[in-house]
Amino acid sequence: MAVSRIGIDFGPSAARAAWVESDRSVLLETLTGHRLVPSVVGLDREGALHVGDSARRHLLLWPERSVGNLRRHLGTSQRLELDRKRFSPTELCAVVLSQIKDLAEERLGNSLQAATIAVPCHFAPEQHQSMIDAARLAGFRVVQTVLEPLAIAKAYGIQASELPDDKAVLICDIGAFHIEVTLLGQQGGRFTVLSTAQCNIGSDLIDERLADHLGRAFQREHGLAVWPHRKTLARLRLAAEWAKWRLSESELVTVRLPGLIAMADAPVDLIAELTREQLSLLVEDELRKALDVIEIALRSARFKASQLHAVLLSGGGARLPLWVDLVAAHAVMRPLPHSAPEEMIARGAALLSP
Repeated sequence: MAVSRIGIDFGPSAARAAWVESDRSVLLETLTGHRLVPSVVGLDREGALHVGDSARRHLLLWPERSVGNLRRHLGTSQRLELDRKRFSPTELCAVVLSQIKDLAEERLGNSLQAATIAVPCHFAPEQHQSMIDAARLAGFRVVQTVLEPLAIAKAYGIQASELPDDKAVLICDIGAFHIEVTLLGQQGGRFTVLSTAQCNIGSDLIDERLADHLGRAFQREHGLAVWPHRKTLARLRLAAEWAKWRLSESELVTVRLPGLIAMADAPVDLIAELTREQLSLLVEDELRKALDVIEIALRSARFKASQLHAVLLSGGGARLPLWVDLVAAHAVMRPLPHSAPEEMIARGAALLSP
């Protein structure tokens, strides 16, 4: 049976898609084997729009011709400028969604007509509508939106009917630019959002802190500043992101950037070791803000941590042990484990597709 509908997680840093086969969700893979499409659009020197990995490189090297975090502009009248050309947020989101649609159709071998797109709880009606308009502009004929926490609960297999009246599910979505905490209860066998809170920190902040740490270490060792060099900073930022993900699996990583700065006599390499403990210390102040968000969500719903039925994590940041340990300590409960928490919203959106 041909698949005609997909679920989409249009995140601030990356978009993912999934569909259902034999009652199981299947993640879309790109031609390079990645399970995400960076939600970035760039304009090259010839005036052509790029999306995904190539646009992400544009964003690091030529920010004046690129734009990321597109989702936050939806529902506004703002025009986004790329090298003096102006676009609406809906138009640029449609470019990303069109790329996803093309990749999925090529993988599935048939046309896709419908999409279920997960959106945050804080989205206003005009943002919902702008996302729907973008999907239709991308070629989807039937579009619906679902709340991200409901998609996450569905992907984890949590059923509202199994939730006692005096219990709640805590969901912590750790994205690139923000953390959103939601408390779900149940009423009449259906999930209901009891409270939601968010703060503007996320895994992207870790990249910034790590890149700054590496740059300062390089300057101390060699007396050379990396900040005036745009391409050098881009390499440093990508290395920091790589180190962050490696530290989710290892206690120690070694960052090597050959020829980070070219000198007249010889290029200067960066070689630096990073530990998981160093990473925690670099973002310690921001971790406290995340604790505040959890507490605000509990207090707003008049719940205590002892009343939690389950704790669910989603988003790429949820791979990092420091976030898992933080949430576990405050919620007095270990989050349910999953090997790929960044995929949960897309999987849930697919499973919630009618």
